[in-house]
Amino acid sequence: MIPPLPSPNWQPAPARTLPLTPPPGLRLRGLVAEDLCLAWAPKASGDNLDFSLNPENWLYGTGDSLTSVSARVLTSTGAVTDLTVLWATLLQGQACLFLGGGVPGTVQQVQVCVTTQQGRSLVQPVSVAILADTPAAQAQPVPRLADGTPVPPNALALPGGAILTGPSGTPYLIA
Repeated sequence: MIPPLPSPNWQPAPARTLPLTPPPGLRLRGLVAEDLCLAWAPKASGDNLDFSLNPENWLYGTGDSLTSVSARVLTSTGAVTDLTVLWATLLQGQACLFLGGGVPGTVQQVQVCVTTQQGRSLVQPVSVAILADTPAAQAQPVPRLADGTPVPPNALALPGGAILTGPSGTPYLIA
């Protein structure tokens, strides 16, 4: 396993980090719910916050590590105040998302997809409640490349601020 590199620009918030857990064993099937229901801490609609999934337990003893992460909000309705994934990145070995917006008084479902060096993949739904006592707000903008690709805080940048990108146009990351 390649150890995760510390990002000089960002530290995932421990209070908003959940462990990815192994799925229930075959002996447990039928005795417990098939889907593991993970839930992040609630957020206000106007907050842009990082939320992370730590794969340490899921990958324990495998020598494997995450190579990619993507996410989408399953409960989006098209409203301007919907919960939005502003960026998704690998940060210090974890799947880290930056979420903004959200309709107050709702519970949103975020589907996080991760893959590993050795080819493992996992699709994990995670809930996040949007506090009811705060006004609805749009997600605040984040830095983007000219083509609209979001720039996570662990993107490699030149001293002048230009972001280094690969052939596909995605930023190179310190992951």
